[in-house]
Amino acid sequence: AVMAVEAIEGTDEAIRRGGRLAGEGAVVVKVCKPRQDLRFDVPVVGPDTLKAMVDARASVLAVESGKVIMLQRGNLVSAADGAGVAIVGFTEGGKTG
Repeated sequence: AVMAVEAIEGTDEAIRRGGRLAGEGAVVVKVCKPRQDLRFDVPVVGPDTLKAMVDARASVLAVESGKVIMLQRGNLVSAADGAGVAIVGFTEGGKTG
């Protein structure tokens, strides 16, 4: 079930809100909106996203491959490993990586 959809509050607050509703083990999914203009509005995850996930006790970050930018990727992956958060990439066709 979808517990939260990002609105004006931004990604991190949406994650915290979803975590309150879903409880421990939630999955966070970051994707492009339909017809999103990536020249001006690029989806991004980074250290603040991970902190919000840890606060929300989320366990998986699923990102749309080739569309979502991962800030400080190496540090983010290491920190996620340390926090017990899995990061998964996927495509619209359903392939993961």
